[in-house]
Amino acid sequence: MAQIEYIIRPNHPLDHYFEVDLIIWEPEALQTVRMPVWIPGSYMIRDFSKQITSIHAYEINAKRHLISPLIMDQVDSDTWQVHTIKHPILIQTKIYAFDQSVRTAYLDADRGFYNHSSLCLQAVGKTHEPCLVVIEESKETTSFEVVTSLTPKKISKKGFGIYEAKNYDELIDHPVSLGNFQKVSWKSYGIPHQIVIQGATGKIDTQRLAKDLQAITQAHIAFFEPVSHLAPFQEYIFHVNATASGYGGLEHRSSTALLCSRTDLPYKNITLIKKSYEDFLGLCSHEYFHAWNVKNIQPKVFQPYQLQQRNHTNLLWLFEGFTSYYDDLQLLRSKRISLDTYLERISLTINQVLKNSGRLNQSVSQSSFDAWTKYYLSDENTPNAVVSYYAKGSLIALALDLTIREYSHQEKSLDDVMQVLWKKHGNFNEIGQGIAEDGFKDVVLTAIGEGFTSSWNHFAKRFIDGTEDLPLKTLLATQSFTLDEVPLTSSDLALARLGIRSAAVDGSVKITHVLDFGSAQKAGLAVGDLIVSIQQEKVTPQNLNQLLERFTGQELKMHLFRQDLLKSLKVSPDNRPLSKWQINTPTPAL
Repeated sequence: MAQIEYIIRPNHPLDHYFEVDLIIWEPEALQTVRMPVWIPGSYMIRDFSKQITSIHAYEINAKRHLISPLIMDQVDSDTWQVHTIKHPILIQTKIYAFDQSVRTAYLDADRGFYNHSSLCLQAVGKTHEPCLVVIEESKETTSFEVVTSLTPKKISKKGFGIYEAKNYDELIDHPVSLGNFQKVSWKSYGIPHQIVIQGATGKIDTQRLAKDLQAITQAHIAFFEPVSHLAPFQEYIFHVNATASGYGGLEHRSSTALLCSRTDLPYKNITLIKKSYEDFLGLCSHEYFHAWNVKNIQPKVFQPYQLQQRNHTNLLWLFEGFTSYYDDLQLLRSKRISLDTYLERISLTINQVLKNSGRLNQSVSQSSFDAWTKYYLSDENTPNAVVSYYAKGSLIALALDLTIREYSHQEKSLDDVMQVLWKKHGNFNEIGQGIAEDGFKDVVLTAIGEGFTSSWNHFAKRFIDGTEDLPLKTLLATQSFTLDEVPLTSSDLALARLGIRSAAVDGSVKITHVLDFGSAQKAGLAVGDLIVSIQQEKVTPQNLNQLLERFTGQELKMHLFRQDLLKSLKVSPDNRPLSKWQINTPTPAL
């Protein structure tokens, strides 16, 4: 008999409430319960307890009948202590669920989705215990199905019923979707896969989606296990919520939760938006790769996760950045995109990194460590202070791949490193198998050889722990690719020289970011300023680019409101040569 049980009731879809019961059959005399403050994979304190609208504790008997209420003391915003006499206890909560993201919980009359970390209290001291989870059908959800990768124990055809998990960590790694779905199923090397889609407005082209996702998933499985084709899961589910506009994902050990725009999906008899669909496949590829790289291969400091506090690691450039490198590379290898498209996607990442001066002020290792307070909590100065461990991390993977290929005379690559990483650190079930903060060097040298030590030390010091720009032009040339400067379009050039980012607010242009080294910063423009006029012409969100382009090379007289006070500033012309970068294949000889 499981000592921990959760009963989850989607009883109030119109009010967006779940009712959740926690039964602890053998509690401590003073039993502590706690709601997690973050969800693995999303490195920000979210305080899920803020959505609890009521919480009560009761003594119960063996038949789950209430005997009497118990005293429950709140220790902090996430923690409660229940005074028991070691009889079984029931803790009842009512939790508000109206977040469309992949991180928390949502419920309305059309659909439901949740992560157990948003609904299920931890029984402190008992998180290693097996759990039973009962997902109950209510009269309001009779048309719903349940989809989850949790292990079923006794469920109905629609998926309601009893599931089990080995412990709390496993419980929170299996999200649940409720509602009506368009489903696509296939097998990759004999392993069942499916994608379940909510929110799509047309009939999905299931044949195309199955063909493309099968190719991608098989490429990943064969990458890590080229002979056995074994995977670290028995089945895999892509949970997809299609909205008017959205993009994002969160990885789990045998599933992923994805948010996309409806136009990203392939429909029958509707022209496909190729770029949007490729972005969607890239998202699927990224989160699927995480089933190996972060859900199995993990930082040692994540074993186990400490869900009541921040878990710092300086390795997110490896786990997110390298995954971002391989997500597109596997699209190419599985023939879902062309080489030209692949090079375009890398070029976009290069320009994304180089346009922000934050890369000169923060290393990717520091960005990883500070993800909790800087990357995820961005502000108006983030472009000047923070580098993305996703974007620059993917370029570090590219640069390391090219470096290894040149060093080994094309005999080895980053693939060899990743496969050694998998063999050495890919055992999720054994604490201590995680990679130490300084452990990646050993993986690289095991894969490439001790002779690579000097090259690795030099590389890591400059580009991982340092803030130097990667020598991609030189490295790409070793593989017969060129990295060429391409002139910016006139409107892009005008905005780049001014050095601002803006948003339309009530028909006005509001400055949201002032970038380092731009003429706006030198002139004293500030975040929050509302630009009224340029050269005495009224500025609107629609004509800003045109005005900047028309007066390129001239000193600009700008009027703006700052804190409702009218100001006049002169912005000196900025004639710096500005461009963007593009990877090209060599021109064939005639």
